[in-house]
Amino acid sequence: MHHVHIKGKQMVSINSVGELVRTARNGRSQKEFSVLLGVKQSSVSRYESGKASPPINVIEHCMRLVHTAGSDESPTAEQLADRVRVALADPDLGLVRSALSRLVDAFASEHALIRTAGALHQSIR
Repeated sequence: MHHVHIKGKQMVSINSVGELVRTARNGRSQKEFSVLLGVKQSSVSRYESGKASPPINVIEHCMRLVHTAGSDESPTAEQLADRVRVALADPDLGLVRSALSRLVDAFASEHALIRTAGALHQSIR
């Protein structure tokens, strides 16, 4: 399997689970990384050498670490909203925009109903 991830500003090609684990370790010792993952140091060594396959939760954790490498903090809600706006500006995504609009309207209506029901319940007490 061949994946290419952006780490900082350089491209990192990841061709195996072992490479994913090594990339996610990002210079930490295997011992340090094993504590972070909640596994034994010998397990990290076996994952990196391909002698053992890590459980899915370890793979997911490594993928998150590789994906977020180079970013010091999580984006704010406003930054995420801007990313969504830019992505949805694509003319080919008209149906997606329409579906999202209906979904947001449904959530807003449901929220309004819940608030109304809660207010009504409070006034009955």
